[in-house]
Amino acid sequence: MVKTIQLGSRLRYPITITKLYKEPNQPIKKKEALFQYSFKWKRTVGDNIRGETWEAEETTYADWSSPSDGELKSWKIRVGQEISRDQDCMVVKESCSHDVQFGGLCAICGKDMTEVNWAAESRDMDRAPINMVHDQTHLTVSETQAQKTENALQRRLLQHRKLSLVVDLDQTIIHACIDPTVGEWQKDPSNPNYPSVRNVKSFQLDDGPRGVANNCWYYIKMRPGLEDFLKKISTMYELHVYTMGTRAYAQNVARIVDPDKKLFGNRVISRDENGNMYAKSLQRLFPVSTKMVVIIDDRADVWPRNRPNLIKVSPYDFFKGIGDINSGFLPKQQGLLTPSAAATTNGGLARIAPAPSPDKEDSTTMEPPLEKALEEQEKTLEKQIKDRPLQALQEQQDKQDEAAERASATPESGNTESTTPPPPHHRHQVLQDDDRELAFLENHLTALHKSFFQAYEQNRLSQPSSSPSSLDTQSIPDVGSILTTLKAQALSGCKIVLSGIVPIGMDVYRSEIGLQVASFGAELRSSVTRDVTHLVVSSQRPRTKKVRQAIRYLPKIKIVNQDWLAACFSEWRVVEEGPYLIEGLEDAQKKLNEKVQDAEATETVSDADDTDSGNAPPGKKRILRLKSPPRVRFATAASTGNDEDEDEDEEDSDSGGDDEDEDEDMDEELEAFKPTDADGQLSPIDGLKTFNWGSADEELAEFLESGSDDEEEEEEDEDDDDGDNVNGDDDEEAPAQAATNITTTSSSYEQLLAAQGTAPSTKRKADDEEEEESHKRRKSLLGPGPSSLRNELKDEDVEATTAEVETQAAHDDQDVQYADDLDKEFEELDEEALEADFLAMDDGDGDEAQGQQVDGHGTGNGGVDENG
Repeated sequence: MVKTIQLGSRLRYPITITKLYKEPNQPIKKKEALFQYSFKWKRTVGDNIRGETWEAEETTYADWSSPSDGELKSWKIRVGQEISRDQDCMVVKESCSHDVQFGGLCAICGKDMTEVNWAAESRDMDRAPINMVHDQTHLTVSETQAQKTENALQRRLLQHRKLSLVVDLDQTIIHACIDPTVGEWQKDPSNPNYPSVRNVKSFQLDDGPRGVANNCWYYIKMRPGLEDFLKKISTMYELHVYTMGTRAYAQNVARIVDPDKKLFGNRVISRDENGNMYAKSLQRLFPVSTKMVVIIDDRADVWPRNRPNLIKVSPYDFFKGIGDINSGFLPKQQGLLTPSAAATTNGGLARIAPAPSPDKEDSTTMEPPLEKALEEQEKTLEKQIKDRPLQALQEQQDKQDEAAERASATPESGNTESTTPPPPHHRHQVLQDDDRELAFLENHLTALHKSFFQAYEQNRLSQPSSSPSSLDTQSIPDVGSILTTLKAQALSGCKIVLSGIVPIGMDVYRSEIGLQVASFGAELRSSVTRDVTHLVVSSQRPRTKKVRQAIRYLPKIKIVNQDWLAACFSEWRVVEEGPYLIEGLEDAQKKLNEKVQDAEATETVSDADDTDSGNAPPGKKRILRLKSPPRVRFATAASTGNDEDEDEDEEDSDSGGDDEDEDEDMDEELEAFKPTDADGQLSPIDGLKTFNWGSADEELAEFLESGSDDEEEEEEDEDDDDGDNVNGDDDEEAPAQAATNITTTSSSYEQLLAAQGTAPSTKRKADDEEEEESHKRRKSLLGPGPSSLRNELKDEDVEATTAEVETQAAHDDQDVQYADDLDKEFEELDEEALEADFLAMDDGDGDEAQGQQVDGHGTGNGGVDENG
């Protein structure tokens, strides 16, 4: 190997070449002097005690030694040359490049690579830093050798029309546990789980966990259809095993899955050779290029650098409640995909289980120390042996079966004696094996293989120098880009909102579920809007605020549980929503539509009334809007018929970050369908049903008393009224009656607004006897009370009338003609019709939306001419 060698950075530049010891084509040895050089420097000389010192320049000569063995081909320097910095000095043909090393020795020449060479600036071990062999960490190669190896591998794969497939073991193609209950069930044909565990394989490990779990039995259940799946896939892919279990564990599982070593061979890598206890990397096996490598794994978070190459599969959870026995030291996942016992429609599809809250200790992203992590894993395995979770599940199932049989065998009332014997005890099994994930995975891998080689052929034919039979590694497309394109077509066009799935405090867009939704081409939303297509709800918490919001848009928006999303991830398509819809929403939508129709006021304002009173234009309706949908009750496994209102708005501590606002009090928001006006505000008319008219009468009298004490002001107002009577009416009782009506109207409206919290109270106390006498005098003028006026006010638009009447109350004696016109309008109102309307409203059940038809004087300015 011809190599150019530099002078190095440790020389004291500038230097001058003084002599060359070797000629070209002569052999050289490591640490042998090859040339001489000189450099100048200054030294302090003289008497330091007397302070008589000076700097004298000196010249030093030194030899430069060879850093390697080989043959000198040529010099890059010459005698007398002054060199100021590092540069090339010679070309050497090395006797060994040390590209392959094993255990600190060169695998080619056998020399010790750990020897310290003072003549070289780098160690010989650094020449081969790459470990790309599955089962050997001591065997390393150089970058040049790795490039050559991968090019040879790519050519071989292209020749056989194959790709590389890296396969995870636990919960991807197999499920393992160490619960001794499995071994006991295998020996008991009468056990209901015997058919499921009959084909479970087992082995023991010599280097297994310590303590109670030492020398325990590992029980391995292969995923349904695994044998046929591997045979078909092996024709398109070269298979590699990559697991976080130990080397001994991986080899034993490989013997079960591939006893003849025809599928995986020796291509097995475990955590012992991985070099990292917490993550996996394709660069461990393919350090140069990953363009032809695909991954299948049940966890995506352990592949932080290779997500584009990953096909995430639904976890295989045959042994219920066990999980991955080799992931105790791995970081906790946020938003797991775990098997759903209730999801039987599509063969045990996975569901999204809520992850622990980020503020808990076990959800930290910090990597624990290795020793502590291994101790925690051993404790988990010991707990599995002691607690026997599978046996506990079966005992719980047996109790349910016995209770159901006792209930069915109970004799009917009146028949205390039963001659028929009780039915035989029937036990249900807890282990089900109806998983179908590998069938979908086979289709995905086949489609990916076909798309890759189609793209490869197009790239190769586009090269002008390529021949149809050549294998051009430069034309290899990136399988990660092709995989991304295929996945993005699966949920394209879907707009998805998550509810109750992502933990509080976590960004839904950066969560594991959010990343998956985005990778499949769907648009992830944080809130429910009109254009959302799917609301995905946790089956454990189906009663959320977002569900209530989405009911308004049924059936356009599909409200489904999390199993629908898991089915889409497995099948790479938008699956039929029917089996996954949340129960009870159709009836809620029907009820909502009925209430919306009942809540609309449909009377049209006439053209003539609009002209007289300044109201809305003809054809305009006043709509009574609904502030929130009705309360919805969802059918769940734990709900009964008597807990209608129990925990309706309860929010769990691990609710999703997509529902951070769901801990509000929803009972107040969903209290009733209250009518609102066109601006969305609460209609004041609704408050008349509970208004205290007796209190209004007392306040009316107090208001009249306090507002008419100034005699001189009254006389001036009377003079103004006499001069402003445009109708020439000399009746003195008309102004007084008009003032009484106007004041009554003002006081009643102020009392109404005060009751609704929209106006301050004007109640005053009598401070002396004159105010008391004035109070009695005003009250005698009013008579028994303005009952007819109350009924008339019920049909007025309160907001517009309030502003007009308050203005008139401040000038109660200003315009006599205005009072005459007001009396005429009051006389024209149909009191009986208005009272009948309000009686009908009071007889309602409180849940119906309330509305009221108004005449031409009921909106705008209360029937008063705006020029009055």
